[in-house]
Amino acid sequence: MSLNKEFIKTKNNDMLFLKSLCVGVFIWIFFYTLTPVVAVNSISKDIIWFILSNYIALILGYYLTNNILKKKTYVNFNSKNLEGFVNVIFILILFSSVVRFIDLFFIREVSFFNSISSNKYNLAQEDKFSITLGILSFFRLLYFVPYLFYVVEKKKKKKLLVLFLLLFLIPITEGLLRGSRRLIFEPIGILITIICVYNFSKFFSKKIILMTIVVSVFIVFISNFILKERIHESRDKEFLEKIYVAPYNDLLPLKLETQEYLLQNKSSWIGKTTFTLVHIGQYMLHGVYEFDYLYKLDPVKRKGMYNGFIVVKLLNKLHLSNISLDFLTNPTKRVTYITFFGGLYLDFGWFSLIIMLFFGAFQKVIFQYSCHFRYLKPLVITLIFSNAFLLVFNFLRSGLIVFVLIYLMTLFLFYNRKKLLKYI
Repeated sequence: MSLNKEFIKTKNNDMLFLKSLCVGVFIWIFFYTLTPVVAVNSISKDIIWFILSNYIALILGYYLTNNILKKKTYVNFNSKNLEGFVNVIFILILFSSVVRFIDLFFIREVSFFNSISSNKYNLAQEDKFSITLGILSFFRLLYFVPYLFYVVEKKKKKKLLVLFLLLFLIPITEGLLRGSRRLIFEPIGILITIICVYNFSKFFSKKIILMTIVVSVFIVFISNFILKERIHESRDKEFLEKIYVAPYNDLLPLKLETQEYLLQNKSSWIGKTTFTLVHIGQYMLHGVYEFDYLYKLDPVKRKGMYNGFIVVKLLNKLHLSNISLDFLTNPTKRVTYITFFGGLYLDFGWFSLIIMLFFGAFQKVIFQYSCHFRYLKPLVITLIFSNAFLLVFNFLRSGLIVFVLIYLMTLFLFYNRKKLLKYI
């Protein structure tokens, strides 16, 4: 039985929830085991207990929320409605992407011919920011929804498949322009998550294995490219020396023998590939150590505004609030990730346990309702992906909230369009 069939059963949704958390822990342990690093300071017991307690709260919140939705409240929609909805989503993504790239290329003067630092500088200029274009470009965050429903409905139209897969290039292109590995990793991770959940029986097919190899080589190449581009304008040191003094290396440096090996083989392709791989390992691991460093500073709590940064920024632009965005950055002044749990602590401290109970309950409702209301499956995929990287990234701050709001708003407007048209 394929996971696609199992997915519509509540008990298997529960397993997906648990597996997403377990995979996340496994990923972190995997990189910790294979990456030749030595932590300057061990992770404190407080951090271990904080992370463990919040994992438990998330799971309790999920499993204590049973029978919230009665069977009579479930509604099934036919494929015709779904096809129309996907068409609307596809058009919105294209329109939103065009708006986004017009904003980037023509208004903010971002270019592939600029250095990454120049592009970042241009993007930081507030006088060139348009609130209208910013809001209209939010729909590009739905880029993976058409492909997801293509897989769910088991479509066989190859041209449509290629068209929907090309949408994944939207965030990747922006990631290349901005030098953001997260924007490149995220769509690839979402794609792999969809394949694992709905086509796991085909995961070890020749096509999937070949795609995995190509994607892995792509990630290694892009990671190395972005690293070199980020330090391109600073020529006072050699490339490897610059990397060794990068922010996270003072907390999680490479072992001395690894550094010596890389310096001795810095010109060979083996040395360059090894360097990129160990750097990716550092990239995946360092967030927990950054959180530990943050925890010891005992910063003032942001009361939800840190994770809601995008929403706060939007409200500021609409003149509905006047909150300093500097207050919502990493208080350590280090441009590094602090994991999902770090953001949670920065907002709520140990009161985060209550938040995680509600977050678990929210996930239970979405997972359970998606069994009968398949339009919620994009939210399920997003939650599974987010769960798998709680120890690495904070997708709640980077766009998860906005994605959920935009998707639910689109869904609401689509299925209430006839009622709404009566008032126009």
